[in-house]
Amino acid sequence: MSVPRETASAPRAIRMRMAALSHLGRVRDNNEDAVFADVRSRIAVVCDGMGGHAGGNVASEMAVQIVSGSLRQLRNADWAVEDRVIDAMKDAVFSANDHILSRARIDPALHDMGTTLVTCAFMHDRVITANVGDSRIYRIAGGEVVQVSEDHSLVAERVREGLMDPDSEEANLLANIVTRALGMDQITVDITVEDLHPGDTYLLCSDGLHDLVSDLEIGQIVTGTSGPQEACAALVDLANHRGGFDNISVVVATAG
Repeated sequence: MSVPRETASAPRAIRMRMAALSHLGRVRDNNEDAVFADVRSRIAVVCDGMGGHAGGNVASEMAVQIVSGSLRQLRNADWAVEDRVIDAMKDAVFSANDHILSRARIDPALHDMGTTLVTCAFMHDRVITANVGDSRIYRIAGGEVVQVSEDHSLVAERVREGLMDPDSEEANLLANIVTRALGMDQITVDITVEDLHPGDTYLLCSDGLHDLVSDLEIGQIVTGTSGPQEACAALVDLANHRGGFDNISVVVATAG
């Protein structure tokens, strides 16, 4: 991890362009995803709720509101110090988890609710990411598409351990089992820190997108459209064209 840079030595912020889109899909009766993207606060969040009935929607909305609201409380000087942004992001995610657990305990209809979460905070020349669950963060830069986040799912963990073929019938049957989510008694948050360069694009999405659109296609659409809004629309359209079996949410944030 790099040494924190104080305000006096911080470079001028790289300009960001952002867009977000969340769609019901073609099968589900309600949208349990929630998104946030604000170019002024330089924050992006995608959550994919679970729990049935209203639970998934409540959990994802709570997580988005708490995490985005907490990060927006950072002062301008804080945004120039890496450790302060990292600490604020961790605190925001843990706070969201606590609020979801508390709400579930007092409302029996919400007792099993939870949500995945991916978020990016764009500093002047770096991006801090956080991930819990199997929603994803991609970086598209220099003609390459790199998955920044790591899937917290049973299938992904077994594949990483060499115990399962990702294309097997067993993997298909176990595809919806996540091993980390907000709403669990104990959570671990993955945090990454990367340099941010003009031309870099970060894409956050729920599994309703990445289950139906390949990494290669994501890169082709992002680089082949005129901007974040057009990329979001094209990606959601493609996922719906292929069945739209789940809610589909995406945020595209481009530097420069």
